[in-house]
Amino acid sequence: MALKRANVFVSGNVQMAGFRTFVKNFADSLDVKGYAENLPDGRVKIVCEGEEENISKLENSLKETPPPFARVEHTENEFVPYAGEFTGFERRGDDVIEDDESTTTLLKSMVNYMKIFVDKSEVVNVRLGEIKVSIDDMHVTLKSVKEDTTQIREDTAQIRVDTTQIRSDTSQILEDTSNISLIVENTSLIPEIAKNTSLIPDIAKNTSLIPLIVENTSHIPAMREDTSAIKNNTREIGDSFQGKYEEMSREISQMK
Repeated sequence: MALKRANVFVSGNVQMAGFRTFVKNFADSLDVKGYAENLPDGRVKIVCEGEEENISKLENSLKETPPPFARVEHTENEFVPYAGEFTGFERRGDDVIEDDESTTTLLKSMVNYMKIFVDKSEVVNVRLGEIKVSIDDMHVTLKSVKEDTTQIREDTAQIRVDTTQIRSDTSQILEDTSNISLIVENTSLIPEIAKNTSLIPDIAKNTSLIPLIVENTSHIPAMREDTSAIKNNTREIGDSFQGKYEEMSREISQMK
């Protein structure tokens, strides 16, 4: 938006102390630059530069919401070529005091205005105190939440450790139970085993003869020795018969 320059004239009871300060403060809030001064005819002249919209806001504010100690009856506005002359807003000249009654009225208005300001300041202070208490409570709550969060993290870590152990134990259990089918298969032989073990008394009865068998078999080495002697004698007898047979065969041949 293009920058403008304007001369604003304010008529009414406006040359008392504080009015030009009011104009300056409002102009500063709108980034409007220039000055305000009292004229001999009782008006206040405002020379200002800025955006046209902000200049209009300044003029309308003086008409619609003037300070309580002033009475604005009329405003005039004329736009002139922009010069870029000002770097801020200032109040020029001295305040005009018309008579004692006007001064008294002005002072009373200013006192009332200050009372309102003080009352509002006290309310603000009370609310600031309440806000501070709320912030302190919030800090305590946040600290408690932080402590609880830390505890939750520790508990979660422990749960993870316990869960890992449970998984390990479960894996071991599954591994162990994988042999159950083999155990079941082997236990199917139990009736057969029971049937066979029913012969154990007879076996035990027969094994009672083992000492006698052992005693009788103790003669086996001597029997083996005697058997060897018999074999030798038999061999000698055989050789003798063979010799006799051959001798008789020769004699028969000669007789023929």
